[in-house]
Amino acid sequence: MHLDLNALYNLRGKTVIVTGAAQGMGEAMARAFAGAGAKVMLADISGDQAASVARDIGGDAVAMATDMASEASIVALVKATRQQFGQIDILVNNAGVQHRRMLEDTDLAYWDQTLDINLRGVMLAMREAVAVMRADGTKGAIVNIASNSAFHPMAPSLMAYAASKAGVVSLTRSAAMEVAPDGIRVNAVCPGNTTTPGQGTASGPGFPPEVIAKFMPPLGRAGRPEEIAAAVLFLASDAASYITGQTLIADGGHLIG
Repeated sequence: MHLDLNALYNLRGKTVIVTGAAQGMGEAMARAFAGAGAKVMLADISGDQAASVARDIGGDAVAMATDMASEASIVALVKATRQQFGQIDILVNNAGVQHRRMLEDTDLAYWDQTLDINLRGVMLAMREAVAVMRADGTKGAIVNIASNSAFHPMAPSLMAYAASKAGVVSLTRSAAMEVAPDGIRVNAVCPGNTTTPGQGTASGPGFPPEVIAKFMPPLGRAGRPEEIAAAVLFLASDAASYITGQTLIADGGHLIG
């Protein structure tokens, strides 16, 4: 028996929500899913930018302004997607923030904002999407974007970010166990140093040269958004039909260095 790769990666008739889809890795993910035939909801705090990407993708791609720190906004996103496309098959929790602040400068507002978007928002999106999948009898897939920072400190000033992403890894495993009886799979992708527009807008003290040098993994270069999108597409597709509760680290070998 041979594997039909075209069938395994064929997402025609599937509906996908990608959060943080206006640029960078999220945009690459939205384009990858559309290329595989899926109908895509691009969710982002920047609704206009997401709408521009959706128009460029064309076909069954639409956008919605979504604040991942707002429960009401996330509930509205899932409801609108179900109404627009009639189903939800795949959820990709990609939206996140990576501001930088040293421990002694970490106030509660900064800490809470990071965890509200990076961790609580992931939980809320999963809660709402799973409710729809269960009601419809959909054997869906969820892919959460964590980070290799969840396993090893990558740089000073990323404590809140790393903590939030470690939470995403744990949340992924717990959710996978809960929803497995429904045929819903939940996995995570942990990118390493990846070239995205968001890297240039992170706030906080600049990294010294010796820290920047540590960002370069054994493969000798930063990752590309399309490479992270490929990992996400794999976990969301039938090619990963027997994989759940797992964490795929896509960091150029950084954690083996």
